[in-house]
Amino acid sequence: MMDALMGFDPRRVAKFAGLGALFLFLCWQHVQATRIGYRVESTRREARALRSRVADLRLKVDESLAPAALAARAGTKLGMIPASPGSLRSLSSGAGATAGLLPRLWARLPLVGPLRS
Repeated sequence: MMDALMGFDPRRVAKFAGLGALFLFLCWQHVQATRIGYRVESTRREARALRSRVADLRLKVDESLAPAALAARAGTKLGMIPASPGSLRSLSSGAGATAGLLPRLWARLPLVGPLRS
């Protein structure tokens, strides 16, 4: 009797509770979608930065492996100089040069001089 006087209808309360739960669920869903959106944008920014860094590193590697850069580093840091033409040994590739046993053995000899005892 008291419920009828105060206006508490169980169906009305259930509808109100259901609408409240639906409203809270939709608010929670919106907050979660916003959080995920920020996370996606942050990940995109990070991926863009990493792609840029990879491109910079590839350019740096290409520059450091360029023949001119290698020659400059070899001369300045390692003290290397180009070989003189007289210090080069060329092996002839003609058929007559490697036909016999002696030329084949001569081609296999090391380029350093004999050891002295």
